[in-house]
Amino acid sequence: MSNDDEVFFKWSPEYSVQIKTIDDQHKVLVDILNRLFVAVSKREGDKAIAGILDALMSYTQKHFSLEERLMYQAHYPDLEAHMEEHRKLIEKLDMLSKKYLLEDKPIYFEMLSFLKTWLREHIMGVDQRYSAALRDVGFSAEAWEQEATAEFAVMSESKKWWELWK
Repeated sequence: MSNDDEVFFKWSPEYSVQIKTIDDQHKVLVDILNRLFVAVSKREGDKAIAGILDALMSYTQKHFSLEERLMYQAHYPDLEAHMEEHRKLIEKLDMLSKKYLLEDKPIYFEMLSFLKTWLREHIMGVDQRYSAALRDVGFSAEAWEQEATAEFAVMSESKKWWELWK
């Protein structure tokens, strides 16, 4: 998306958690959110939008799973609270998707605004807190990153979500 007018959520270096794998996955989440915005703005149709919602849910769950394992391996003390935040987001995403699919309610802008706020606040809040805590205790994410990158590639192989906007 080269046109800045079409960028609903612009990635900024201030969102970085200083762990490349996590930053890269956050950037993809931002891209999916921007793709959803474009689809809604251009009224691309229910099929395209449902596909992007599915991609968003699938990618988010995979990302959360890897992020939680990183925190677990690093013995992060606030893991439970962080997992609860993740669980609540998945629940809300699921509820909004069902509202759209089952009740045919136009929830796009509600969802876009919720996700943009949630993603920004989550990354700049609890995600940056855990990455700082990991650095403080000297946990090196490098070994974890190699394993996670390989595993994420396998996890993503079954869902070719990126084909939705080629």
